[in-house]
Amino acid sequence: MNAGPFFTSKPPSAASNRPVTSPHFTIRPMTGALGADIAGIDVATASDDALDDLRAALVHHQVVAIRGQQLDPAGLEAVTSRFGAFGEDPYVKPMPGFANVLRLLKEADEEHPNVFGEAWHSDWSFLDTPPAFTLLYGQDIPAWGGDTMFASMQRAYEALSPAMVRMLEPLMGVHSARRGYSPAARGAMADRLPNMEIVVSETAMDTRTHPIIRTHPETGRRALYVSAAYTIGIDGFNEPEAQALLGYLFDLSIDPRFTCRLRWEPGTLTIWDNRSVLHLPIGDYQGARREMYRSTVAGDRPVLLPEGAQAQPEH
Repeated sequence: MNAGPFFTSKPPSAASNRPVTSPHFTIRPMTGALGADIAGIDVATASDDALDDLRAALVHHQVVAIRGQQLDPAGLEAVTSRFGAFGEDPYVKPMPGFANVLRLLKEADEEHPNVFGEAWHSDWSFLDTPPAFTLLYGQDIPAWGGDTMFASMQRAYEALSPAMVRMLEPLMGVHSARRGYSPAARGAMADRLPNMEIVVSETAMDTRTHPIIRTHPETGRRALYVSAAYTIGIDGFNEPEAQALLGYLFDLSIDPRFTCRLRWEPGTLTIWDNRSVLHLPIGDYQGARREMYRSTVAGDRPVLLPEGAQAQPEH
Protein backbone atom coordinates (compact mmCIF):
# COMPACT_ATOMS: atom_id res chain seq x y z
CA MET A 1 0.00 0.00 0.00
CA ASN A 2 1.36 3.43 -0.99
CA ALA A 3 1.50 5.59 2.11
CA GLY A 4 1.45 8.83 0.07
CA PRO A 5 2.99 12.06 1.33
CA PHE A 6 2.93 11.15 5.01
CA PHE A 7 6.00 11.03 7.19
CA THR A 8 7.06 9.46 10.44
CA SER A 9 8.10 12.71 12.10
CA LYS A 10 6.15 14.00 15.07
CA PRO A 11 3.07 15.93 13.85
CA PRO A 12 2.54 19.52 14.98
CA SER A 13 0.66 19.84 18.25
CA ALA A 14 -2.27 22.20 18.73
CA ALA A 15 0.00 24.29 20.95
CA SER A 16 2.23 25.09 17.99
CA ASN A 17 -0.50 27.33 16.56
CA ARG A 18 -1.91 28.51 19.86
CA PRO A 19 -3.63 31.90 19.61
CA VAL A 20 -1.75 35.01 20.54
CA THR A 21 -3.73 37.47 22.64
CA SER A 22 -4.64 41.07 21.91
CA PRO A 23 -7.05 43.56 23.46
CA HIS A 24 -7.83 44.81 19.95
CA PHE A 25 -9.36 41.69 18.34
CA THR A 26 -10.23 38.04 18.85
CA ILE A 27 -8.30 35.15 17.31
CA ARG A 28 -9.40 31.60 16.48
CA PRO A 29 -6.75 29.25 15.06
CA MET A 30 -7.71 27.39 11.89
CA THR A 31 -5.63 24.23 12.39
CA GLY A 32 -2.91 22.91 14.63
CA ALA A 33 -0.28 23.89 12.05
CA LEU A 34 -1.10 27.42 10.93
CA GLY A 35 -3.75 30.00 10.19
CA ALA A 36 -6.15 32.09 12.25
CA ASP A 37 -9.50 33.81 11.85
CA ILE A 38 -9.53 37.33 13.29
CA ALA A 39 -12.62 39.37 14.19
CA GLY A 40 -13.37 42.60 16.02
CA ILE A 41 -10.97 44.93 14.20
CA ASP A 42 -11.49 47.46 11.42
CA VAL A 43 -8.15 47.56 9.66
CA ALA A 44 -8.98 50.83 7.92
CA THR A 45 -9.22 52.73 11.21
CA ALA A 46 -7.11 50.57 13.54
CA SER A 47 -4.64 52.22 15.89
CA ASP A 48 -0.90 51.71 15.56
CA ASP A 49 -0.98 49.45 18.62
CA ALA A 50 -3.71 47.32 17.03
CA LEU A 51 -1.73 47.04 13.78
CA ASP A 52 1.38 46.04 15.74
CA ASP A 53 -0.63 43.26 17.39
CA LEU A 54 -2.03 42.23 14.01
CA ARG A 55 1.46 41.96 12.54
CA ALA A 56 2.58 39.87 15.51
CA ALA A 57 -0.43 37.57 15.03
CA LEU A 58 0.32 37.30 11.32
CA VAL A 59 3.95 36.34 11.84
CA HIS A 60 2.98 33.80 14.52
CA HIS A 61 0.03 32.21 12.69
CA GLN A 62 1.61 32.67 9.22
CA VAL A 63 -1.75 33.51 7.62
CA VAL A 64 -4.70 35.43 9.04
CA ALA A 65 -8.22 35.97 7.70
CA ILE A 66 -9.71 39.23 8.96
CA ARG A 67 -13.45 39.11 8.55
CA GLY A 68 -16.00 41.87 8.03
CA GLN A 69 -13.83 44.51 6.34
CA GLN A 70 -14.93 47.17 3.86
CA LEU A 71 -12.07 48.10 1.54
CA ASP A 72 -11.83 49.58 -1.91
CA PRO A 73 -8.52 49.67 -3.82
CA ALA A 74 -7.50 52.95 -2.18
CA GLY A 75 -8.29 51.50 1.23
CA LEU A 76 -6.23 48.40 0.53
CA GLU A 77 -3.27 50.56 -0.50
CA ALA A 78 -3.60 52.55 2.70
CA VAL A 79 -3.67 49.44 4.88
CA THR A 80 -0.78 47.84 3.00
CA SER A 81 1.43 50.92 3.44
CA ARG A 82 1.13 50.56 7.22
CA PHE A 83 2.91 47.20 7.04
CA GLY A 84 5.87 48.50 5.03
CA ALA A 85 6.94 49.59 1.56
CA PHE A 86 4.97 48.23 -1.38
CA GLY A 87 6.29 45.13 -3.10
CA GLU A 88 7.01 44.68 -6.79
CA ASP A 89 4.58 42.97 -9.18
CA PRO A 90 6.57 42.42 -12.39
CA TYR A 91 4.22 40.38 -14.57
CA VAL A 92 0.71 41.68 -13.90
CA LYS A 93 -0.53 45.19 -14.72
CA PRO A 94 -1.99 47.05 -11.74
CA MET A 95 -5.46 48.57 -11.61
CA PRO A 96 -5.73 51.96 -13.36
CA GLY A 97 -5.09 54.66 -10.79
CA PHE A 98 -3.74 52.22 -8.18
CA ALA A 99 -0.11 51.40 -8.93
CA ASN A 100 0.18 48.91 -6.08
CA VAL A 101 -3.09 46.97 -6.40
CA LEU A 102 -3.83 44.07 -8.74
CA ARG A 103 -7.35 43.10 -9.68
CA LEU A 104 -7.72 39.33 -9.76
CA LEU A 105 -10.86 38.76 -11.77
CA LYS A 106 -12.58 35.68 -13.12
CA GLU A 107 -15.91 36.30 -14.83
CA ALA A 108 -18.75 33.79 -14.74
CA ASP A 109 -18.71 33.32 -18.52
CA GLU A 110 -15.03 32.40 -18.87
CA GLU A 111 -14.56 29.13 -20.74
CA HIS A 112 -11.47 27.83 -18.94
CA PRO A 113 -11.59 26.66 -15.31
CA ASN A 114 -8.06 27.97 -14.64
CA VAL A 115 -7.48 30.67 -12.03
CA PHE A 116 -4.55 33.01 -11.47
CA GLY A 117 -1.68 31.41 -9.57
CA GLU A 118 -3.12 27.89 -9.57
CA ALA A 119 -0.01 26.07 -8.36
CA TRP A 120 1.62 25.85 -4.95
CA HIS A 121 3.94 28.85 -4.58
CA SER A 122 5.36 31.63 -2.46
CA ASP A 123 4.70 34.93 -4.21
CA TRP A 124 7.36 36.09 -6.65
CA SER A 125 10.15 33.97 -5.15
CA PHE A 126 12.07 34.48 -8.41
CA LEU A 127 12.84 38.10 -7.39
CA ASP A 128 16.04 39.13 -5.62
CA THR A 129 13.89 40.38 -2.73
CA PRO A 130 10.53 38.59 -2.79
CA PRO A 131 7.57 40.14 -0.93
CA ALA A 132 7.26 39.60 2.79
CA PHE A 133 3.45 39.75 2.96
CA THR A 134 0.59 39.47 0.52
CA LEU A 135 -2.80 41.09 1.22
CA LEU A 136 -5.84 39.74 -0.65
CA TYR A 137 -9.31 41.22 -0.23
CA GLY A 138 -12.53 39.48 -1.24
CA GLN A 139 -14.68 41.94 -3.18
CA ASP A 140 -17.00 39.51 -4.99
CA ILE A 141 -17.00 35.92 -3.75
CA PRO A 142 -18.77 32.83 -5.15
CA ALA A 143 -21.47 31.32 -2.97
CA TRP A 144 -19.21 28.29 -2.66
CA GLY A 145 -15.82 27.27 -3.97
CA GLY A 146 -12.77 29.42 -4.56
CA ASP A 147 -11.05 28.54 -1.27
CA THR A 148 -7.32 29.13 -0.80
CA MET A 149 -5.04 26.54 0.75
CA PHE A 150 -1.90 27.35 2.73
CA ALA A 151 1.04 25.17 3.74
CA SER A 152 3.48 25.93 6.54
CA MET A 153 7.06 25.68 5.37
CA GLN A 154 8.17 26.06 8.98
CA ARG A 155 6.30 22.85 9.88
CA ALA A 156 7.79 21.14 6.83
CA TYR A 157 11.29 22.12 7.92
CA GLU A 158 10.63 20.78 11.41
CA ALA A 159 9.74 17.41 9.85
CA LEU A 160 13.18 16.99 8.28
CA SER A 161 15.70 14.61 9.81
CA PRO A 162 18.92 16.13 11.17
CA ALA A 163 20.83 14.41 8.37
CA MET A 164 18.57 15.95 5.73
CA VAL A 165 18.93 19.39 7.31
CA ARG A 166 22.71 19.09 7.16
CA MET A 167 22.52 18.16 3.49
CA LEU A 168 20.16 21.00 2.60
CA GLU A 169 21.84 23.78 4.59
CA PRO A 170 24.44 24.69 1.93
CA LEU A 171 22.11 24.22 -1.06
CA MET A 172 20.61 27.00 -3.18
CA GLY A 173 17.37 26.60 -5.06
CA VAL A 174 17.08 28.03 -8.57
CA HIS A 175 13.92 30.14 -8.99
CA SER A 176 12.41 31.41 -12.24
CA ALA A 177 9.15 32.86 -13.59
CA ARG A 178 9.57 31.12 -16.95
CA ARG A 179 6.80 28.56 -16.54
CA GLY A 180 4.14 31.22 -16.16
CA TYR A 181 5.38 34.47 -17.69
CA SER A 182 7.85 33.75 -20.50
CA PRO A 183 6.86 34.48 -24.13
CA ALA A 184 6.18 30.76 -24.59
CA ALA A 185 3.33 31.09 -22.07
CA ARG A 186 1.66 34.03 -23.88
CA GLY A 187 -1.02 32.03 -25.69
CA ALA A 188 -1.96 29.93 -22.69
CA MET A 189 -2.27 32.99 -20.47
CA ALA A 190 -4.45 34.85 -22.97
CA ASP A 191 -6.81 31.87 -23.35
CA ARG A 192 -6.99 30.84 -19.72
CA LEU A 193 -7.01 34.24 -17.99
CA PRO A 194 -8.76 36.60 -20.43
CA ASN A 195 -9.68 39.16 -17.75
CA MET A 196 -6.20 39.37 -16.23
CA GLU A 197 -3.63 41.77 -17.69
CA ILE A 198 -0.64 39.42 -17.65
CA VAL A 199 2.71 40.78 -18.84
CA VAL A 200 4.89 38.18 -20.54
CA SER A 201 8.56 38.99 -20.96
CA GLU A 202 11.94 37.52 -21.83
CA THR A 203 13.00 38.54 -18.30
CA ALA A 204 10.90 35.64 -17.03
CA MET A 205 13.66 33.35 -18.31
CA ASP A 206 16.06 34.83 -15.75
CA THR A 207 16.96 32.82 -12.66
CA ARG A 208 17.71 33.72 -9.04
CA THR A 209 19.17 31.50 -6.37
CA HIS A 210 17.89 31.45 -2.80
CA PRO A 211 18.73 29.12 0.10
CA ILE A 212 16.54 26.03 0.22
CA ILE A 213 16.28 26.64 3.96
CA ARG A 214 15.76 30.27 4.98
CA THR A 215 15.70 32.10 8.30
CA HIS A 216 12.67 34.24 9.11
CA PRO A 217 13.94 37.83 9.60
CA GLU A 218 11.52 38.61 12.44
CA THR A 219 11.46 35.38 14.44
CA GLY A 220 14.70 33.59 13.57
CA ARG A 221 12.71 30.44 12.78
CA ARG A 222 13.71 28.31 9.83
CA ALA A 223 11.52 27.28 6.91
CA LEU A 224 11.87 25.48 3.62
CA TYR A 225 11.88 27.86 0.65
CA VAL A 226 10.96 25.93 -2.48
CA SER A 227 7.79 25.64 -4.55
CA ALA A 228 6.59 23.61 -7.50
CA ALA A 229 5.66 26.79 -9.39
CA TYR A 230 8.94 28.70 -9.25
CA THR A 231 11.77 26.43 -8.05
CA ILE A 232 13.14 24.84 -11.22
CA GLY A 233 16.42 23.36 -9.98
CA ILE A 234 19.19 23.24 -7.40
CA ASP A 235 22.44 25.08 -8.01
CA GLY A 236 25.19 22.58 -8.88
CA PHE A 237 22.83 19.62 -9.35
CA ASN A 238 21.96 18.03 -12.67
CA GLU A 239 18.30 17.85 -13.67
CA PRO A 240 17.49 14.31 -12.46
CA GLU A 241 19.26 14.91 -9.13
CA ALA A 242 17.51 18.22 -8.56
CA GLN A 243 14.05 16.96 -9.47
CA ALA A 244 14.39 13.91 -7.23
CA LEU A 245 15.24 16.02 -4.19
CA LEU A 246 12.82 18.83 -5.02
CA GLY A 247 10.03 16.35 -5.59
CA TYR A 248 10.50 15.00 -2.08
CA LEU A 249 10.52 18.52 -0.62
CA PHE A 250 7.44 19.54 -2.62
CA ASP A 251 5.53 16.52 -1.31
CA LEU A 252 6.67 17.12 2.25
CA SER A 253 5.66 20.78 2.10
CA ILE A 254 2.02 20.02 1.33
CA ASP A 255 1.59 17.16 3.78
CA PRO A 256 -2.02 17.69 4.97
CA ARG A 257 -0.83 18.00 8.58
CA PHE A 258 0.99 21.21 7.64
CA THR A 259 -1.91 22.89 5.82
CA CYS A 260 -5.07 24.86 6.32
CA ARG A 261 -7.91 25.75 3.94
CA LEU A 262 -9.45 29.20 4.02
CA ARG A 263 -13.05 29.75 2.99
CA TRP A 264 -13.70 33.23 1.67
CA GLU A 265 -16.58 35.55 2.51
CA PRO A 266 -17.27 38.99 1.03
CA GLY A 267 -15.24 41.50 3.04
CA THR A 268 -12.53 39.06 4.11
CA LEU A 269 -9.00 40.46 4.09
CA THR A 270 -6.44 37.65 4.16
CA ILE A 271 -2.78 38.38 4.82
CA TRP A 272 -0.06 35.78 4.58
CA ASP A 273 3.65 35.63 5.25
CA ASN A 274 5.48 34.55 2.10
CA ARG A 275 8.58 33.87 4.17
CA SER A 276 6.93 30.92 5.88
CA VAL A 277 4.03 29.64 3.74
CA LEU A 278 3.05 28.42 0.31
CA HIS A 279 -0.45 28.98 -1.00
CA LEU A 280 -2.74 27.47 -3.63
CA PRO A 281 -5.97 29.01 -4.99
CA ILE A 282 -8.63 26.43 -5.80
CA GLY A 283 -10.34 26.84 -9.18
CA ASP A 284 -13.56 25.00 -8.42
CA TYR A 285 -16.12 27.73 -9.12
CA GLN A 286 -16.56 27.59 -12.89
CA GLY A 287 -19.63 29.63 -13.87
CA ALA A 288 -19.38 31.98 -10.88
CA ARG A 289 -17.74 35.40 -10.66
CA ARG A 290 -14.82 36.12 -8.31
CA GLU A 291 -13.12 39.51 -7.89
CA MET A 292 -10.24 40.16 -5.50
CA TYR A 293 -7.89 43.07 -4.79
CA ARG A 294 -4.27 42.18 -4.10
CA SER A 295 -1.19 44.02 -2.83
CA THR A 296 2.19 43.05 -1.42
CA VAL A 297 4.65 44.36 1.14
CA ALA A 298 8.33 44.45 0.20
CA GLY A 299 10.59 41.86 1.78
CA ASP A 300 14.28 41.10 2.20
CA ARG A 301 16.70 38.85 0.35
CA PRO A 302 16.26 35.31 1.76
CA VAL A 303 19.17 34.19 3.93
CA LEU A 304 20.03 31.21 6.10
CA LEU A 305 21.56 31.98 9.48
CA PRO A 306 22.95 29.58 12.10
CA GLU A 307 20.27 27.86 14.13
CA GLY A 308 18.85 30.21 16.78
CA ALA A 309 20.14 33.41 15.14
CA GLN A 310 17.81 36.21 14.09
CA ALA A 311 18.16 38.26 10.94
CA GLN A 312 17.57 41.99 10.84
CA PRO A 313 15.06 43.20 8.24
CA GLU A 314 16.61 45.52 5.65
CA HIS A 315 13.55 47.69 5.08
